[in-house]
Amino acid sequence: MLRYYYLRISTSLATHSIWIAAIIHVVGIIGLLSPLKPYFQLLTPVTLILSAVLLWLNQTDNQVNLLRFSVVIFVSGFIVEWLGVTTGLIFGDYEYGYSLGPKLGGVPVIIGLNWLLVMYCVAALTDSLRIPTLAKIVIASLLAVAIDWLIEPVAMKLDFWNWQNSKIPTQNFIGWFFTSLAMQACYHTFRVKAENRLALPFYFIQIFFFLVLNWALD
Repeated sequence: MLRYYYLRISTSLATHSIWIAAIIHVVGIIGLLSPLKPYFQLLTPVTLILSAVLLWLNQTDNQVNLLRFSVVIFVSGFIVEWLGVTTGLIFGDYEYGYSLGPKLGGVPVIIGLNWLLVMYCVAALTDSLRIPTLAKIVIASLLAVAIDWLIEPVAMKLDFWNWQNSKIPTQNFIGWFFTSLAMQACYHTFRVKAENRLALPFYFIQIFFFLVLNWALD
């Protein structure tokens, strides 16, 4: 009986979370295409935080392992971005704008959360596949690169970050792939088990969000 009510609550939470995530991103699209664009750009960190909260609420197993994984990815995501901005050796030559909020060493503090959201969602998408772990890691990393490929053009138009000569280098996607490989290996090492009904819809909500902005801001 208790399991029955738990499943009902879990299903209801997931349904409401999907709608909330969709509404947040649709409102974001409208705002970023309106005269209020500068204000909506500054709300980007809020959107990332709300998305993280929704995903966390829908995680149904291994909360302790998820917390460990989250801390490691948040911190390592920030560090790899700091190294990237400082040296230009990982992703290429770029610098951050002001839309992602307060910076530390030239890197927005919130960027670690962006890495975490992407890594968690692609891990959730591949974790249930009945394939070897190495294959899961590679596929998840390719999915991460795919979402970054959609984000990059929009990022420059919204002052998230800017590339030297306004050209996105191939090095960026190679850097993303190998960084994602390491982070996905970490996911499986921590045995997180992302059982989350929001992860798949959220990934496609993100794809829809950036596809529309890529088209509308062209």
